[in-house]
Amino acid sequence: MKKRREWSNSEIRALTRGESMHYYSTGQHYYTKSDWYVWFFGNTTRYSIFHTFLLKYGEGELVSYTDLTRTEKVGAVRLKIDSVKSTIREGLALGFIDAYKSEKDRRVTVYTFNPSILEEISDYCFMMRRNRMWEAASFISNSSTESINKKLAKAGMRKEWMESISNFISKLAQTAKAAFGEDQLPNVIPLKSNQKGKSG
Repeated sequence: MKKRREWSNSEIRALTRGESMHYYSTGQHYYTKSDWYVWFFGNTTRYSIFHTFLLKYGEGELVSYTDLTRTEKVGAVRLKIDSVKSTIREGLALGFIDAYKSEKDRRVTVYTFNPSILEEISDYCFMMRRNRMWEAASFISNSSTESINKKLAKAGMRKEWMESISNFISKLAQTAKAAFGEDQLPNVIPLKSNQKGKSG
């Protein structure tokens, strides 16, 4: 088990206030009243199943009962097969889930999102990613403490992460300059690409 971090009272206040913003931001999208959203997010089993469906769809795969019985809900509790089956039946009846026969074994049924809700789910995912970026930027710039920011910097010090952040900031700077003028974000300097092994 990892050693527990120790926090000062000001750090605890900054962290709890910052984390609460994630909860409020989850309502910042267009589909809070959509039937699929209310259903999938209505209890911990359906919420867990939703994220398994997201992962599998993102990997170009369909969802099997095996995938769902390996899914964990709050408390690291694996979903029970009876609960999975009744939830899938309900999702099929409501038109949120589609069923197919596996190409590898026609006796096996696999599942995915109904195509009719995929555009809304994609837009929801985009807005959630946008909200997380806003949350992170707001926390680091406004709601955090210097000591927390130092810990965050140490925790994220991996070359791949730094390159990814640098790449995004470069794109953000280009967008800002196009929208607000060339003098915006003048101090943004992208990380240099690894030139090792390349001739000048």
